[in-house]
Amino acid sequence: MKNENKFILETIKGERAEKNVLIELMGEKMDYPYILGQLLFNRVGAIAYFTLLRNELLQKVNREFRNSLKAIYEYNSMKTESFIKATQSLAKACTHMNFPYAFLKGAYLVGLYPHGLRTSNDIDILIDPEHVTELSNILKKYDFKQGNIKNEIFVPADRKEIISSRMNRGETVPFVKEVDMPGMKYLEIDVNFSLGFSPGMDESIVRTFLEKTQPLIFDAISTLNDVDFLLHLCAHLYKEATVMSWVEMGRDISLYKYCDIYMYLNQHLNEDYCEKLIQRVDEVGLHKECYYTFYNTKKLFCISNSFVEKLLNKIRPNDLSFMNQIIDPQQEKRYSFDLDYNDWIFCSNRRRLLHAT
Repeated sequence: MKNENKFILETIKGERAEKNVLIELMGEKMDYPYILGQLLFNRVGAIAYFTLLRNELLQKVNREFRNSLKAIYEYNSMKTESFIKATQSLAKACTHMNFPYAFLKGAYLVGLYPHGLRTSNDIDILIDPEHVTELSNILKKYDFKQGNIKNEIFVPADRKEIISSRMNRGETVPFVKEVDMPGMKYLEIDVNFSLGFSPGMDESIVRTFLEKTQPLIFDAISTLNDVDFLLHLCAHLYKEATVMSWVEMGRDISLYKYCDIYMYLNQHLNEDYCEKLIQRVDEVGLHKECYYTFYNTKKLFCISNSFVEKLLNKIRPNDLSFMNQIIDPQQEKRYSFDLDYNDWIFCSNRRRLLHAT
């Protein structure tokens, strides 16, 4: 792995980055425009800024590189404030949700990172598929409309698109509301009712997750419990990382998703939590999804932890061929790649490196 990529992976460790490693890498000739591009593309520029600032290394990097990271951090801090306020504003709408639901991903994670290091473009809500229509009506009552943002303009979805998304993708067309907040013109809500790439394939797991939620904000907004929240992150990461349509869009894997896993493990993983994770993975059958995510997180961040090793050993599937495979469910085809994962994640065009299996 080239030094630029080593430097990127060290800077996004945040509080756990090793200063001596950073100094050693900075002593080498590196392509800082490439590093900046990767940090921006992977949405981890603010973490890199935080790490260099914390280790008193900002003055040792190129000024344009430093100023660009600072601008990203300042923008993220502003956007985070707006995102938190927007999430809190949904508390009243949630009082009308007389069914199990859970706010996912960024809605919870932005509060776990140091301020400004984790932003989110939308709010994800997990519900049972039988409550999709009910939730849709509630959101519409609060002035949300279904559609997409294109060139900073809201474009309403037609009936065909709305039905197709519910039937084929395991999620609805986004619900969008113009809020005109700093760094956030629109608030977007994605309603999820499946963990996989199609609806119906894991409804029992969704229902199991929704049986044990916990308060997130004002006791009026719920999220998943600490164990299920992590399992959902793993399932979501795995789905996007291993499905061809996401690879073709260039949105299959991103470092910020692995930062979420890395941060969450560091905050929660102890002997008791490890045992709960292992038990829960066995109960819901997410062995592939979790092994893929935890193994690659360990590899990317060079984690040396006995609990991580125990976790991987206990949930390890017998067949590991899925670890370097991409599936195309529509064509019923499988593809694979030969690169080491630490190189694969930095590739700019992963689709052309795949070969049919």
